[in-house]
Amino acid sequence: YTNAQQAFYNNGNLQVHNGGNLSSSLNFTNSSAGVLVNNGSIYLKGNVTNDEASMSPGSGTLYLNGTLAQSIAGSAILKTNNLVSDNSAGITLNNDLSIGGAHTFTAGLVHSSATPNYLIYEAGSSHSGSTDSRHATGWVKKTGSTDFTFPVGDNTYLRTVALSGISVASEFNCHYYTPTQNISNLAATIVKVKNNEYWQIDKVSGGSAQVTLNWDHAKVPMDNITLADIVAGHYTGGYWTDAGGAGTATGDVTTTGSVTSNSISSFSP
Repeated sequence: YTNAQQAFYNNGNLQVHNGGNLSSSLNFTNSSAGVLVNNGSIYLKGNVTNDEASMSPGSGTLYLNGTLAQSIAGSAILKTNNLVSDNSAGITLNNDLSIGGAHTFTAGLVHSSATPNYLIYEAGSSHSGSTDSRHATGWVKKTGSTDFTFPVGDNTYLRTVALSGISVASEFNCHYYTPTQNISNLAATIVKVKNNEYWQIDKVSGGSAQVTLNWDHAKVPMDNITLADIVAGHYTGGYWTDAGGAGTATGDVTTTGSVTSNSISSFSP
């Protein structure tokens, strides 16, 4: 056991072994000279700064469980195997935060700065527990080729979007926005665009995928249209275009439902 009063710095070699626990209520800095390996459990209640250039994610779990708002900062990506975000006051990413294993949303929102900074889900990673009060409000990045649902929203509502059938290992970025932009720019066959929400999906690298969009009338009102007329819209070339899904939408326009696009290789709103 150690006691300190203001801050916690790692300038050396700090390792938490399997079964070991480290907890701090202080702001924590892992310096550029430091080496941090977490194969156990680290509980941090203060702000976190990482400057270690090639940080190992380890095999353990990082708990961000402060009672006041926390921030992630530094000059290098903060990496962890598992993450538990458990702060009802929120966590702000002023630096990238990478998850190699499982992310459990327990309490609070994960915000990202306008820089942007990313909540990164590495190949094979996953998340659980997202709700209206527990999700990512900024940019989320996903790498790999496994199907993935982005746990994004707008501070008030969780509004997920999913990728499936990813053809090769890829890198995608996603952000949820309101309201929809350029709603009057419609390509042939498109007569109306849902005007109060959209997802920005950017492909950094990789192949094709299908996009599953959804609606939840209780959260964000859905237009009163026929289910068979719903398609996935894709803003490209200055117009909202038909990305597929005609006649395949499921659900009820008065409650919830979804539609899945064709396999596409270019991405945008």
